[in-house]
Amino acid sequence: MKTFNPLNVSSKFAICGLPIRVDTYKNCSFGCKYCFANNRVICEYDKDFQVGNLKQIEHKLKTIFDEGKVDCKNFLDTLISQRITWHCGGMSDPFQPLEGRYHITKDMIDICNGYDISILFSTKSDTVYGANIDPKLHTFQLSVTNIENRIDLEPNVPDIQSRLKFYKDLKRAGFRVGIRIQPFIPNLATMEIVKMFVVVVYFCLVGLNVVRHNKEHKEYLINLLGLNREDFTQMGLLNLKPDIRLKYYEPFIHYFKEHNIPFSIADNDLHYIGTNSCCCGDRLVSKSTTFNNTAMIKRYGMDYTKEQLDKELMDSECCNCKCNQLFTSNRQEGCTTVQEFYDKRFDRKSSPFSPKFQYTNMNNNL
Repeated sequence: MKTFNPLNVSSKFAICGLPIRVDTYKNCSFGCKYCFANNRVICEYDKDFQVGNLKQIEHKLKTIFDEGKVDCKNFLDTLISQRITWHCGGMSDPFQPLEGRYHITKDMIDICNGYDISILFSTKSDTVYGANIDPKLHTFQLSVTNIENRIDLEPNVPDIQSRLKFYKDLKRAGFRVGIRIQPFIPNLATMEIVKMFVVVVYFCLVGLNVVRHNKEHKEYLINLLGLNREDFTQMGLLNLKPDIRLKYYEPFIHYFKEHNIPFSIADNDLHYIGTNSCCCGDRLVSKSTTFNNTAMIKRYGMDYTKEQLDKELMDSECCNCKCNQLFTSNRQEGCTTVQEFYDKRFDRKSSPFSPKFQYTNMNNNL
C-alpha cells in the first residue's frame, strides 16, 4: 500500500489559525460529489488510495519533545514546539469508512496522545472506530451540508439521525463540538441544521468551492444544484459572488447574534464577519497562531497595519522559517521565509490575507 507524509504546514498559514495539517488518508471513501479536494486537476497525478506514514509523525515528535531538537528555520518544527493545535481532516475525512479496516487515524491518535498533542477533528462520520480520543485534548467539528440525506451528493455519508446521535454521544462524553456547514449550498443548507444542533459551542459557514479546471465536476454541480454560472466568481476556485453568499448567510448570522452563539465565516473574503479569532472556532482550539488575518482583524480591526503584523510574526518566532516549499515555483516569487512572503504580498488586493481582500458591502448590516 502506498504511503505519504501525513504531517505538513498548510500553504494557507496566512489566513488560517491552524496551519498544522494532518491527514491520515489520501482520497476519501465518503465520495461527496462537491469535494474540491478530490476533483482538483492538481490531484489527477495520483488517484490511488494511500495511508499516512505514521513513522514520520512519531519521528518528528520524538525529535522535538524527547530529544529537544527544534530547527528554528523549520516552520513545522516551530509550530509543533509551540503546541499549536493540529487540524485533522482538511483534505480527507479521518473517520471515513475505510478507517474501520485500516485504523490509521486510531494509531495516529495513540502516538499523539503520548505527547499531549491537541487535535481538532473535522468529520462527517458517526463513529470514531474505537479510537482513544481524550476530551481534554481533542475536539470535533462536524461537517453538515443538509439534513435531507442527499445521497446524490453524499453517497456514503451516514444519515443525519446517526450523526445527530454521534454528536449527542460526544457531548455526553465531555467533548467540545462545533458544526461546520460546509459547503453551504443555497436552498439545501437551511436553518433546520442550526435548530437540530442548536446547543453546540460554535458554528462555521463555508461557501461552496467549484474546481474551475474540472469541466465535468463544474457542470455536474452547477446543474445538479440549479445554480447559474454567472453567479460565480474566480478566487482560485470558483465561489458564489460575495453579495450572493451574504444574502444566504444573513438569516444565519442574525440568528447567531440574537442567541449569542459564537460563529465564523471561513470564506477567505469574509473573515471579518464572526466572533472568533480563529476561523475554526476559539472554543474548539487550544492554541492558534496570531499572524493569520482573522486573528489580526479581531485584535487590531479591519485596517490592521503591516507593522502590527510584523510584531505578531516576531513574537511567534516564525518570521525566519522557510515557507517557499509550500508553494509551486510560479507562486514563490523569490520568497524563502515567512517574513518575505508577507513583505511581498501584504499590500496586494489579490492577497487573501491582506485587509484589502475582505469584501465589505456598506449596504449590509452584518
